[in-house]
Amino acid sequence: MNENYFMGLDGFVWFTGVVENRNDPAKLGRVQVRCLGYHTEDLNDIPSADLPWAHVMHPVTDPAMQGMGNSPSFLTEGTWVVGFFRDANEKQQPVILGSLPGVPASAADASIGFNDPNGKYPGTISHSGHTTGESDVSRLARGDEGETHNSLIKRRATKVKDIPIATKPNVSTVSTNTSQETPGKFSEPDARGVSTTGTSTGKYPFNHVHESESGHISEIDDTPGGERLHTEHMSGTYEEIIADGTKTVKVVGDNYELIAKSSNVFVNGNINLTCNGDKRELINGDYVLEVGGNFTRKVHKSEQVKIGAGKEGGNLEEEIKGNHGFNISNSVAGAVGTTTTGTAKDYDLSIGGNFGTTVGGDHFITSVGNMNLTSSKSFGVISVENINMFSVAGTSISAGTTMSVKAATNLDIKSEAVGTMIFEGASSTINLSGSGSTITTTQEVTANTIALTTHTHTDTEGLAANITSAPNA
Repeated sequence: MNENYFMGLDGFVWFTGVVENRNDPAKLGRVQVRCLGYHTEDLNDIPSADLPWAHVMHPVTDPAMQGMGNSPSFLTEGTWVVGFFRDANEKQQPVILGSLPGVPASAADASIGFNDPNGKYPGTISHSGHTTGESDVSRLARGDEGETHNSLIKRRATKVKDIPIATKPNVSTVSTNTSQETPGKFSEPDARGVSTTGTSTGKYPFNHVHESESGHISEIDDTPGGERLHTEHMSGTYEEIIADGTKTVKVVGDNYELIAKSSNVFVNGNINLTCNGDKRELINGDYVLEVGGNFTRKVHKSEQVKIGAGKEGGNLEEEIKGNHGFNISNSVAGAVGTTTTGTAKDYDLSIGGNFGTTVGGDHFITSVGNMNLTSSKSFGVISVENINMFSVAGTSISAGTTMSVKAATNLDIKSEAVGTMIFEGASSTINLSGSGSTITTTQEVTANTIALTTHTHTDTEGLAANITSAPNA
């Protein structure tokens, strides 16, 4: 073999040319290049399909093997490239060293060579607004010209503003330590961390931009004082970290986050969460919430709480070391101890101090079993109008010592059936101390001794009703 045909020994022949096809059937990232001085621009003479396939040289940061590295190379039809031939004599094995940016004067002409056969590049790019007659460098990397990039214009136009922040409830009817809180708001930070007036970031040549064909964007911005990291999807979803470390994440579609193990989050400041839709949380384990300060909750509509929704049921246990105040505008309906099996349960309430209840309307207490009211001291019942006590069976009222029954006007003690009034104590007496006091019966009376305050009558048997016998003394 003639050693002069080894690559490098037969001379170094380099070229510049235009990529006309990148759809490599071997999927090696190769492209077909029309080389200046070696190929004519006449497509009839040399069609794009007859051009040699050129390998693309990768940098040392890219192994370009076994699926590792960046692949395939990002060379589109219409890209100007520079390289060399591995076979200096036949010139059928081109190797591309790199691409050559410039300022294209006109759009692609698909009818001749050294152009994009699809007629797309160079031209006007919809996602950026980039067109002919300007530098091939992304507008985002060219300082103030970045403000004319369509993606940046869209970000500023779709900025979400005046997002409301939750406010505390005003419970002045039950607490003096409350007030009506003024609603707060927050907004999506400015794109790039600056307004549209003036540019303190994205300056050339410090901003390193990668922009894909569909409009995906990556920026590593080293502008002094305006250092940023920015990654954006063509849809508008983006993540940006600006110079002061502030991070913005905006998702224009749905967001999913899956963590196989634990997640730990520390926030040294405040957290504001605003949701225009519904929020659901399912926690299959325990839920522990510890609040170092006050805990407030404001519900604009109804609230439903079910404890023990599982098969085993559950308890609600509360310990309040301070006060408990509540104000209910409408009715309260509740049940204690009623179960599907009909098993009755108890309700025990222990109050260390006073217990006051004020009812604006009627107050009913119904007990299917016995009812006991016990007081270690006095027991008072006061009614502005009448007090009625009724028992289907008997009624027993007893006192450990003296019992006093007093009426401002009349005092009526009636038995609606045949009955007896009995005074069982030794030397029992009925004292009528009022002037003109009388004991009247509408029926015939059979009586023994009746003692009045100053004298004694002995009622004669058979004496007519409403007639009092003469006094004995």
